[in-house]
Amino acid sequence: MKRAILLGSLAVILGLASSSASADTIFTLTQNGCSGGCGAGPFGTITLSQTGANVNVTLALASANNERFAGTGAGDALEFNVLNAVTGDITNISSGFALGPSPDSASTFGSFLFSVECTTCQGGQSGNSHGPLSFTVQNALISDFVANAGGYYFASDIAVTLDKSTNTGNVAAIGPGTTPPSVPEPSTLMLFGTGVTALGGLIRRRFAA
Repeated sequence: MKRAILLGSLAVILGLASSSASADTIFTLTQNGCSGGCGAGPFGTITLSQTGANVNVTLALASANNERFAGTGAGDALEFNVLNAVTGDITNISSGFALGPSPDSASTFGSFLFSVECTTCQGGQSGNSHGPLSFTVQNALISDFVANAGGYYFASDIAVTLDKSTNTGNVAAIGPGTTPPSVPEPSTLMLFGTGVTALGGLIRRRFAA
């Protein structure tokens, strides 16, 4: 009986440790709305990470066709929807970027509630920022990021170089995927270690008795 209780306690601790390491949600920019086309794609990924009561957002552009943020046309570096949020909730924006129009239009991909723009980008110049772009949405959950009326979760105005020509336009993401964290979070490791140490002490006392 005592052994069963100890084993059950260990299972609970392991379950808590694994559940505390939340998975990231990944969106891939695959939809091509560029004038003349932006190539085969994918054009980049948006990673949403839940950190306490906040969501960290990171947009990493691809590099196959010198993808970079564009400074003209319909759209901004990133457009998105977050339920029950205001512009003041969007903080810690990467250097070279700032809050854009709210709401805003991403051309063929429709309108979004929020946007972040590249403040240093001009037209489709090859020297425009490649990012990554990151920022935090406070008091939000990953599930608060929802699609617009067209079914698109994110849109980004980019420029690419194809056969020495520059094409610009919006690309978009239509659905999420998830990936587990590759490295356990410090809090997870601390919880696991504390639990194992406590159980070890209990087991030693039981056998000593």
